[in-house]
Amino acid sequence: MTTESNVHVEYAVLPGRTRPSALVHLGDPASRKPVIWSSERIASLAAALDDVETHEVEAVVLSGSAHSFGAGADLTALAAARTAGDAAELGAEGWRTFRRLTELHTPSFALITGFALGGALELALFADYRLARSDTRAIGLPEVRLGLVPGWGGIHRLARLAGPRVAYDVAVRDSRRGTSLSAENAGRLGIVDRVIPAAGWNEQWPAAVAELLSSFTPQRREKHPSDEEYAAQLTTVHSDFARSRPTVSAAPARALELLDAAQTETLDQAQAATTTVFADLLLSDAGKASLYAYQLSRSPGRLPADLTVGAAQPIERAAVIGAGLMASQLATLLVRFGGLPVVLTDLDQTRADRGAELVRSQLATAAEKGQLSAAEAARLSALVTASAEPGAIAGADFVIEAIFENMAAKQQALAEAEKHLAPHALLATNTSSLSISEMADDLQHPERVIGFHIFNPVESVPLVEIIRGRKTDEATVATALELAAKLKRQAIVAADSPGFVVNRLLTRLYDVVMTAIDAGGDPVIVDHSIDDLGLPMSPLRLLDFVGPAIQLHVSETMHEAFPDRFSHLKWLTRVVDDGQRTVLQRDQTLTPEATALLPAADESMRPAELAASVRTGILDALTDEVDRMLAEGVVERAEDIDKAMILGANFPWALGGITPYLRSRTYVRSNTAQLTSDESETR
Repeated sequence: MTTESNVHVEYAVLPGRTRPSALVHLGDPASRKPVIWSSERIASLAAALDDVETHEVEAVVLSGSAHSFGAGADLTALAAARTAGDAAELGAEGWRTFRRLTELHTPSFALITGFALGGALELALFADYRLARSDTRAIGLPEVRLGLVPGWGGIHRLARLAGPRVAYDVAVRDSRRGTSLSAENAGRLGIVDRVIPAAGWNEQWPAAVAELLSSFTPQRREKHPSDEEYAAQLTTVHSDFARSRPTVSAAPARALELLDAAQTETLDQAQAATTTVFADLLLSDAGKASLYAYQLSRSPGRLPADLTVGAAQPIERAAVIGAGLMASQLATLLVRFGGLPVVLTDLDQTRADRGAELVRSQLATAAEKGQLSAAEAARLSALVTASAEPGAIAGADFVIEAIFENMAAKQQALAEAEKHLAPHALLATNTSSLSISEMADDLQHPERVIGFHIFNPVESVPLVEIIRGRKTDEATVATALELAAKLKRQAIVAADSPGFVVNRLLTRLYDVVMTAIDAGGDPVIVDHSIDDLGLPMSPLRLLDFVGPAIQLHVSETMHEAFPDRFSHLKWLTRVVDDGQRTVLQRDQTLTPEATALLPAADESMRPAELAASVRTGILDALTDEVDRMLAEGVVERAEDIDKAMILGANFPWALGGITPYLRSRTYVRSNTAQLTSDESETR
């Protein structure tokens, strides 16, 4: 059929028609791999279109595979670009080929199945019609999140097709959020012309093509919003952009520039403008950092270099100690993605039953959202049991405790669990900051104890920190890594050190924020001092999300371990002692209750000076902590830290996690050479 980079054309008469159509297969129709738009594949499409132009056809129909219409550019090639000329050519080559669809004498159709992201959607937007299978789950332009803009005409084509409001939402807003459109929503927005039921797709798309052929006129290609409508939509777009979260990346602003011009530009002008912007962004610090971040976000977890390749143990049954909200989410993960029978245990049967019911409720919700079939949700629900008997975990190969953060309680839970388990079974803890080694020291088999820190909310945070205790063996680490992959989690392996990776860095950041407030700094100014970094939440908003009591517990743990740089936080202690669960109001100012507990204000520092001082303090503190973590061997490489902050704390891709930004700002000191060499290995 087709090779990896070949586009194949066949000529066939569609049912009910008399003239042939050109069926352009962008990749192997039987492959599960998405079409990736390398230079070789673009050249192959160009050759295919050359061939089409030598035949008399009534339609050109583009298809990917049963699994997807395709994805975007070859990111390896993008990351390899070193000059403005290289970067510009990467943008121009797609434009030159894709726009040829608008120059054909016959109408073109894009058959969207599975997903159409980035370059694949841009190609579809050059077609005259887009037909989507109803189960298509992701249609979008994710380039802005990568620090780029859609380089092959996506903004211009989408703005002319559906208006600047839709184009902005898809190319900027949704991209920054990491979201995309379903076929139904794309149809509602005018991006897709027809949504065809998946059950009858193979029979119905040819009929839809035949119907649309009868009404096609060349004037369709000139259709676009009126000047008045376009201007009105642009006004709302600019208003939304002004209120959007700041970022160190210029990509959102440059995308808006392209939107401003799209209504009046010719294709030639749009190609020249887009190619220039794309090349500028690709070679920018934020662009390079974003590509690095993307590669890290998809990299598999790996054994540390000091461990030989351990043999992973099979896991066929699991148990969760505890039956609260976090425990139920862990059990759902093990059942839904691991396909494992899971028992939840708690102090009494009522609590255990409640936890099991929470798992079944989460599975039912997934079915309601179309993420599982009703039959699959019912099958998985039957795998969930509950018990108040400690011995109910017998036979489990993987046991994870998810009780409250107290060392003595966790030691007791693991010691009791060990009595009922075979020697090979893993004993895991979901602790966010307590010592794995201390938990395991008094057990008979400390070598099979491991930290398996899943973040909350479990459904949307893909990171798991796998923490090695002093005596954790290779097979245990290897098994945990294999399980993480099975659960569709991205893993990093870290040494047993207070706070591990994400909480250690976030708590160091909090320390600067809270000590500035304890010194009388205006909390609102302090809270927004690093807005320009584009973090998903300000520190105090994140505090409300995590919970003041939980953060105080982590801060106290870190203060006990490293009193030289983690402080006793006075205002936060008062907030928790007062029973307050949040400190911000909806307008992002402090609640009256939190305000009443503040120290006397220091009026000596101007707002701008305070903000600058806190910002510098945060970056210096993060730099220091990164240096220390690398020197201590908490992780092997700077990439592990970046991956953790991207996937566990949702740090912006434009920062590259954190270390590329710190290095670009000349903040990283002792490990600059280490960071540079580490980063180059991933590209």
